[in-house]
Amino acid sequence: MSRPLRVLLILFAAFVALIVAIDRLAPEPSGPEGSSYATAPAGAAAYAELLHRAGHAVRRVRAPLADDAPAPGEALVILDPERVEAADADAIGRFLAAGGRLVAAGATSRWLERALDAPPAWGPGAAGDARTVVPVPETAGVRTVRFTAGGRWEELGGALPILAGPDGPVGAVAVQGEGRAVLLPDASPFANAQLADADNAAFALDAVGGRPVAFLETVHGYGEATGIAALPDRAVWALALLALAGLALVWSMARRFGPPEEDAVALAPPRRDYVEAVAAALAATGDRPGIADAAARAGRRRLAERAGLPPAADEPALRDAAARLGLTPEEADALFGDDELGAGRALARVSGIMSRR
Repeated sequence: MSRPLRVLLILFAAFVALIVAIDRLAPEPSGPEGSSYATAPAGAAAYAELLHRAGHAVRRVRAPLADDAPAPGEALVILDPERVEAADADAIGRFLAAGGRLVAAGATSRWLERALDAPPAWGPGAAGDARTVVPVPETAGVRTVRFTAGGRWEELGGALPILAGPDGPVGAVAVQGEGRAVLLPDASPFANAQLADADNAAFALDAVGGRPVAFLETVHGYGEATGIAALPDRAVWALALLALAGLALVWSMARRFGPPEEDAVALAPPRRDYVEAVAAALAATGDRPGIADAAARAGRRRLAERAGLPPAADEPALRDAAARLGLTPEEADALFGDDELGAGRALARVSGIMSRR
């Protein structure tokens, strides 16, 4: 495995661990209103937990009711639905007729016209405390239920009022076939933020009638999706940002791919080494006397030039100049001998002296 890939995997694991730790240590309230998954103030996760702790079996319905209809012995809870499909409303009507129990709360009540034979009609109303007006099983031990969003049943239809607020009925019970429906125009008594107020929790338990409970979650946008589609939007965005960060990391590292840089800058070989190499190459030709003579003549010419002597200066003058310029006796002898390597070294020495002028 390449180093960039290992680094990317390590960063990914660290990111996931950080997200999990933050979510466990400081989870942020979230979720749609009325959903049993939602931990936000208007959610109903606390209601689901209350039912579970009270011994009720609790499940979430994430498929159309035509495909996953609740059993007649269950209580179906629908809180603040965004929309109830016509087919689901018809299935709820059949569920009630077969002996099911419905707990429905929220301002959107049009779907009740398909589920119930004589549904109540919603109307505006003030928020406030409601008191029990009829002693029924759904209000056993309940005196006051606190409503914070507002609303009332403007017309009761075939329902019986069981709770009344400042502006009229805010709780009703409708009987249909073998089933029973508990209807509220405002779902706030079941919300996380209000469940502990007044007798809201007692009423929430009485409303389901001691049955197993199914929360309908399709009305809050939850479906049977799998894979990426099943993840919350927050998780999808986090994965997308992580992927972009990984690509940026790989791109930044790719710019540095290639052979490592040398520890030091490679310099040109010294002039003397170069001349010796050339001399050795010339010696390999076999004309040793000719090479020695050519190197010696070139050295004497450069020595005379450096010392300011005429080109035809005699040997004593050149030897004296060589001594003054720092050449060794052996190097001076090579300028007048037949040793091609010695002449080459002397030529390199004189050339180096000239380069320092």
